[in-house]
Amino acid sequence: MTSTTAHRHLLKSCLKYTSASLLTIFTASMTAATYYRPVPATLANNDTHTHTNSSDRRTAQTFCSPNSPPWNRDHVPLLLQWARGISIGVTTLAIRLVMNTYGRYEIREDECYEQFLEAAITARREQQSPSWSSQQQSQQRGLLTVSNHRSLFDDPGILSCLLPLPIAIQPHHQRWGICSQEYCFNDALPSFIKGYIGAGQVLPISRGSGINQQLLLDFGRHLANGEWCHVFPEGGVWQWKELGGRRVLPEGSVLGSASDFADDQTKNVATNNNNSNNNNSGSNNNKSPVIIPATTTHKSLPPSPIGKLKWGVGKLIAHAPITPRVIPFAHCGMERLLPQDSVSGKTYLRRDFVLSLLPSFLLGNTTTDRGDSDNGKGLRIQIQFGHEINFDDLIQEHEAKYGKLWKYRGKEPTAESNTNAPENWVSSKEERVLYSKIVKRIEMHLEVLTKEVCR
Repeated sequence: MTSTTAHRHLLKSCLKYTSASLLTIFTASMTAATYYRPVPATLANNDTHTHTNSSDRRTAQTFCSPNSPPWNRDHVPLLLQWARGISIGVTTLAIRLVMNTYGRYEIREDECYEQFLEAAITARREQQSPSWSSQQQSQQRGLLTVSNHRSLFDDPGILSCLLPLPIAIQPHHQRWGICSQEYCFNDALPSFIKGYIGAGQVLPISRGSGINQQLLLDFGRHLANGEWCHVFPEGGVWQWKELGGRRVLPEGSVLGSASDFADDQTKNVATNNNNSNNNNSGSNNNKSPVIIPATTTHKSLPPSPIGKLKWGVGKLIAHAPITPRVIPFAHCGMERLLPQDSVSGKTYLRRDFVLSLLPSFLLGNTTTDRGDSDNGKGLRIQIQFGHEINFDDLIQEHEAKYGKLWKYRGKEPTAESNTNAPENWVSSKEERVLYSKIVKRIEMHLEVLTKEVCR
C-alpha cells in the first residue's frame, strides 16, 4: 500500500514538473516569437526611394527586436526555432484534422506532384547535408510555387496539406509565405498573434506599394537562401473558373493597387482603357476613384494587355542569385468554406458552417461519383500541379541586351543590408518589361491548370 502511494506521488510529481516545463518552453518560445515578430511597413518607411532605415519601424514598436531575425536558419535564435516548430506544428495538425473531418482534399499524384516533392524534400535535404561544401551551401537553389487564390484561408488551408504530414510539421521543410499586412499584421491584432503568424513563416506585404518595396526584398532573401517560398500572383481572391487578376479598367476606376508601370508612390487611376495599363504614368485626375473588386462586373471587363498577374513574382525570379525552381499548381474547393459575394467581392464564412461539420449521413446526404455532396455541404479540395517552368531564355536575352542583372543576397546579411533596400532594388523600365515576360509565362501555365481543376 505504501509502495503504491509512493508511486502515485512520484507520477504526480513527474506530471507536474513536465507540465510546468512544457508551459515554460511554450511561454518562452512565444515570447521570442513576439519579440522577433514581422513588422508591417508604413507609407514613409516602405518607400525605397528615400532609403529610410527599416529598423526604425521596429524600434518604434513595444517589445520588438531592433533588427529582423536572420534569413539563414543557422543563425536563428533557439527560442525562435522552437516557436516556429510550435506554430507550424499546431497549425498543420489542426488543418489536417479539419480537412479530414469536415471534408477531404485530393492531390493528383502524377509526375508533376512527384517533381514538387523532389524539389521540396529530396533536393533540400541534399542542400542541407553536412557533406555539402561551404561553397555549395552558399549557392542553394530556392523553390518558388505559384497558384491561384480562392479564399483567404488558402494559406494555411491548402499549403499545409501539400507535404506528407511527418514532413509538413517540420519548419525547415515548410514554405515561407506573404500575407497582406492589413489582414495579418494590422494594428488591431495583439503582438502575440502577429508573433504566432510570423513564427509560422509568414511575412507582411504592402498591397499597392509596388514592386520596389522593402518587404518584397525581405521575402526574396529567403528564396535566395534556398528556402521554399509561395506566392499568389493574382494579388487577390478570385473564385472564377478561370485565372483572376488584372483587367482593363473603365475611366475613373482603379483596382485598389498601383500599376506595375506606375510610380510606387501613386495609384494609377484609369484615364482611358489603354493608357491605364501601358503608360508609365502615376497621375491622378483628382477624382475619387471607383474601386472594382473581384465581382461579376470586373469579370466582364477584358483582360489587361500587360497580363493578369502581379509582377512582384517576376522580380523575385529575375534577381535571385540562382534562378529558383518554379512550380505552379491550381486548386479549387475552398470557395465552399469562404464563398465570395458576387456583388461586393468580399468573402465570408458560410452561414451553415456549424451544420456542415456534421457527418453527411446524419443529414441524409448522398455523394456523387465525383465525391461531392449533392447539396454542396461538404468541403472537397482538388489540387493539381503543373510542370516546372523555365525562364533561363528570358533572363539570358535580357542580360545580353542590357547587361547583368543585380542579384539580391540570401545568406547572413550585413547590418546595412538588413536595414536598407539597395539602390539596385529600384527597377528600371527595361527590367519591368522582363518581369512582364516572366509573369506572362507563369500566367499561361496557371491559366491552363486553373481551368482544368475548376471546370
